[in-house]
Amino acid sequence: MNQDRARDFWKTVLDGQAALCALLDASTTDDGCEEAEQLLQTLRDAATDIDPLLIVEADPVPASDSAVLRIVIGCDNDPEGIEAVRELVAAAPAMPPRIQICAFEPPLPKEMARNLTWVNVIGTKVQAQKVCFMAEPSTAVPGTFDLTSFVPSSAVCEFDPKDIPGALVTRFILDMGIGELRLMTRVHSIGVAVTDQPPPEAVPAWDLVEIIDSAPAH
Repeated sequence: MNQDRARDFWKTVLDGQAALCALLDASTTDDGCEEAEQLLQTLRDAATDIDPLLIVEADPVPASDSAVLRIVIGCDNDPEGIEAVRELVAAAPAMPPRIQICAFEPPLPKEMARNLTWVNVIGTKVQAQKVCFMAEPSTAVPGTFDLTSFVPSSAVCEFDPKDIPGALVTRFILDMGIGELRLMTRVHSIGVAVTDQPPPEAVPAWDLVEIIDSAPAH
C-alpha cells in the first residue's frame, strides 16, 4: 500500500472532522449535509486511488448517551481487498471521540435485527423474519460453512442471477446478519431455496454469527 496516500486519506478525515460530524447533528442544514457528502465522495475517490477494491461508507451509530459517526472501510465483499482494508485501517491515527473507524461492514446488532420488519432491496420488499438459513460445516474448505437460504417467493426479483432466484435478497440479509468479513472468509457456498415454508430448524441470519464463531477458522 502507498503509505503517502494512506496518510493523506486519514489527514482528509481529520481535517474534515467538523463537516463529517455535522451528519450527527439533527439541526444540520442542507448545506452542511452537502458539504459532508462532498467530503465523503472525496474520501471514496482517495480510497479507490489507494486500491480500486476499497469502499468507504459513513453512518451514525448509537454510543452511550449520544452517537458517533462510524466510518467503514470495506471491499464490497471481494476477498481480494481484505488485505488492503486491513492495511488502510491499521494506518489510521487516533480519531476524535465522535468518529469511529471500522474495518469491514459489521453485522446489524442482534437486538436491532430482531425488530426488523420489512426490508427493501432495490425495490423488492421482503419480510426480514421470513428469510432464514441453515449452516453446515464445509467438507471442501475446513473452517468454512455451506449455507442454504430459504426465502419467500416475494424475495425473487428481476436483478437476481437468472439461475439463482432470491440470491440478491439472500446476500443483503446475510450482509446484515453476519457482516462483511464473515461472509468473505467463513462462507464457502450459498444455496437458495424459494419457499414459504422453510424447515423448522432454519434460523435467522443474525443467529448464524454464534454458529460460525463457535467453529475454529483454519
